[in-house]
Amino acid sequence: MKRTISAVLCAALALTLAGCAEEKEPMLDRTVTVETTAAQTGELSTESTYIGTISAEGTASVVSLVSGNVEEVMVSVGDTVSAGDPLCRIDDESARLALQNAQAAYQSAQESYNSAQAGYGGADLPVLEEQLRLAQDNYEDTQHLFEMGAASQAEVDQANQALLSAQAGVEAARAGLSSARAGIQSAQVGVNSAQYQLSLYNMTAPISGVVEAVNLTLNNFASSGAVAFVISNGSNKTVTFYVTDQVRQTLTAGQEVSVVSDGRTYQGAVTEISGVVDAATGLFKVKAVINEAQSLPDGLAVELTTTAYRSSGAILIPSDAVYFDEGNAYVYVARDGAAVRTEVTVGLYTADTIAVTAGLTAGDEVITTWSAGLKDGAPIRLAGQEEADSGAADASGAATDASGSAASGTEAP
Repeated sequence: MKRTISAVLCAALALTLAGCAEEKEPMLDRTVTVETTAAQTGELSTESTYIGTISAEGTASVVSLVSGNVEEVMVSVGDTVSAGDPLCRIDDESARLALQNAQAAYQSAQESYNSAQAGYGGADLPVLEEQLRLAQDNYEDTQHLFEMGAASQAEVDQANQALLSAQAGVEAARAGLSSARAGIQSAQVGVNSAQYQLSLYNMTAPISGVVEAVNLTLNNFASSGAVAFVISNGSNKTVTFYVTDQVRQTLTAGQEVSVVSDGRTYQGAVTEISGVVDAATGLFKVKAVINEAQSLPDGLAVELTTTAYRSSGAILIPSDAVYFDEGNAYVYVARDGAAVRTEVTVGLYTADTIAVTAGLTAGDEVITTWSAGLKDGAPIRLAGQEEADSGAADASGAATDASGSAASGTEAP
């Protein structure tokens, strides 16, 4: 009886040990869950604030550059005009005649050029050049025959003379064409000059503003060099500020600026960028026109904000994706299910975005989340993928359980 009990206990112990042997120690999952974003090519800019000084934009005196009878005055004192609006028209008959003469001279020069293209001796230049080529070939062939004893010296001399004549014809044709072409260019300059002179008889506003003075009267003589109109721009003001050479190189005429004074913001645009260092400040002077700023007194110091730095065509990524190791920048790129440490060169940056100038290409999936397990070569999964895998596993397990239950339900008792 004791032997039987011992045998049973040994068998039970063996089964227990076998079951334990089949159990596997759970493995630690070192896969890091991360989020990524695709690197994109774009433009990044940053703004800077400067202290500027307000001054009046000033007035524009419109001076007549020609003399003549005033045939029409389009504005009166107090009128508002925009830059380019017509102010008056002076009798321009003489200027029109001068333009007609210049145009006739140009036509004559064009005809001379066409005649020159007929070339020398009634042939055009391409024909003469072909004749020259044939004369050259004939001379060389005759010279070769002479060396073989198949041609006389007289025939060689005759072929040489024909070659020289063909060369002279081509050179004469080319010289004629060059002279005629120069004539056309000179005539075109005359036409352009006449057109410019004609334009001076129609005076226009150089700036937008209010007409303060009109010194011309209809049907009276206007003298060259006299101030005909005075236009002031009272609604706009100029703000002057100073920047470094690095910033100066990024500024452009027409670039937007904003000025803040006494809690109010005024908009404007850059109008002048000096290329000479200011002796007093060691910086470069910049001017901008501020719209609807007539309430700002001259000499007032204001805060001005504008785009100071700009990076175009760089790879843009979130600032949080960049790490630094002893001053060297790097990121982690998701590639083939692993994190790949990638050295990069950074340029302009803001609080949210960094421009990468080397190390990445557009479309690279840059890891944007930090983890203690994130290192070069670490296995990764995208955020959301873990939940999807877990859901799939749960669904598979449930299906297995249902299958097992169904199978056990069909067992014979």
